[in-house]
Amino acid sequence: MIKKLQVLIVFALLSAVSGFAQDIHFSQYDDTPQLINPGSTGVYNGYVRAIANYKNQWMAMGNAYNTEAASIDFPILKGKKENRAHLGLGLNFFNDKAGDAKIGLTAGNLCIAGILPVTRLSVLSLGLSAGAGQFKADYNALQWATQYDGKGFDQTINSNEPLAFTSYVYPDISAGIYYEYFSGKNTMARNEQRRIAIGFAYYHINKPEQKYFTAIERMYSKYVVSFNGDFDVTGSHFSVAPTFACFIQGKSNEFDLGVALRYRMKNSTKVTGFITESGLALGAHYRFGDAFIPQLIYDIGNFKIALCYDINISTYAQVTHKNGGAEISLKYIIMRGAKWQDK
Repeated sequence: MIKKLQVLIVFALLSAVSGFAQDIHFSQYDDTPQLINPGSTGVYNGYVRAIANYKNQWMAMGNAYNTEAASIDFPILKGKKENRAHLGLGLNFFNDKAGDAKIGLTAGNLCIAGILPVTRLSVLSLGLSAGAGQFKADYNALQWATQYDGKGFDQTINSNEPLAFTSYVYPDISAGIYYEYFSGKNTMARNEQRRIAIGFAYYHINKPEQKYFTAIERMYSKYVVSFNGDFDVTGSHFSVAPTFACFIQGKSNEFDLGVALRYRMKNSTKVTGFITESGLALGAHYRFGDAFIPQLIYDIGNFKIALCYDINISTYAQVTHKNGGAEISLKYIIMRGAKWQDK
């Protein structure tokens, strides 16, 4: 029993350390714009955008990964003209912890983007992200076989384990390029939307140092290619939203493909803005070789809530019993909507 417990503790510790050698990720990556591409900062039809995310991963393993994130961004110096070069400014924060030792990463970044209209229907944005992260752990919370006194675990007993991990802070710099095209057929009932967005981002340009016990290594840079779109089906209440993302970091890579079908439940009033649009969407993502992810999205006016669940299909499913993790994202945007508001 004690030997088995010791093996499980060591396994959890090594899993946490190896996991933090890679960046965090959310299955609903389109709801983490600054973590996907700094160039997307401030690129949306609104005044302020705030997003909160939470994920509980590998729940079958007990206290595995818990990740929280939050971001806010807004366009500045845009004025009332749509075809005007301006800036996007944003802040993002995330906290990722795992195991009884709560080994994890806390990070915050400031993003700024230069947004240039290419045509009346498209914009190109270049973004830069700069911030810092902190790795930390509490190994005093762990229990070892040498601390078992026959009745229970006594943490005042020296474990004789050489755990020399210390907290450290590192600087981080990233950049991205982002392009968005928007068109549609305008009617008094609503705008029939056609939108596509593609981007490329380069994270950890400075390759910050990582310190594990006595080892010091450089963090791998990460490359992200992303795509998302929205396409209203003409003459119907339906729209289709495809997404794609590719992450490459060192020897690790990840490919995600998704699509959501949205039903428009209510139209908004374009002139007064007193009645807001609402919709319900069902979607699914596939993370190649790892997980199938069903998704439910509800939006009303400026507010959106999205839920999803990772169903693990990799070889690790033998341990997790296909229980990947639950995720929720909340988004609020103060939109540019009613015509009287934009005058």
